[in-house]
Amino acid sequence: MNRLRHDDRGRVSVFIAVALIGVLVVIGLTFDGIGRIRAYQRAANIAAEAARAGGQAIDVADAIAGAPAAVDEAAATAAALAFIDNLDDPTVVDRAVSLGEDDDGNESTQFLTVTVTISYDAVMLDFFGFADTYPVQAEATVELVTTTDAIP
Repeated sequence: MNRLRHDDRGRVSVFIAVALIGVLVVIGLTFDGIGRIRAYQRAANIAAEAARAGGQAIDVADAIAGAPAAVDEAAATAAALAFIDNLDDPTVVDRAVSLGEDDDGNESTQFLTVTVTISYDAVMLDFFGFADTYPVQAEATVELVTTTDAIP
């Protein structure tokens, strides 16, 4: 009877070793998955703030003349890119600014779109042979809204 116990020795250890690798991979996927979500939120926040900064660069001459407010594309692009560059964030790998589209899909000076790509550095998954960094891209669009109502 003692001999039967001796023959089963070590079988649980192999199972635990294999299961532990699986558990570590799941933990790595979870940890780095959440990290990528946070990186996307960061990219979205940077894009939104840059779009707001660029959206304040309107064509002043047309606005003074009474025309509807429109984005001054050159000034808006410069303002949005300057906002991103002033962050001095080493994770920002690409940024782009363009006029947005209206409801009909036409490019419009009423909209400004900023696209930001940052890199997420994987913490745990690179131990298991996955890529070390991942690009994360987000986009934000602002719309110029004006009012002709005078405040009494």
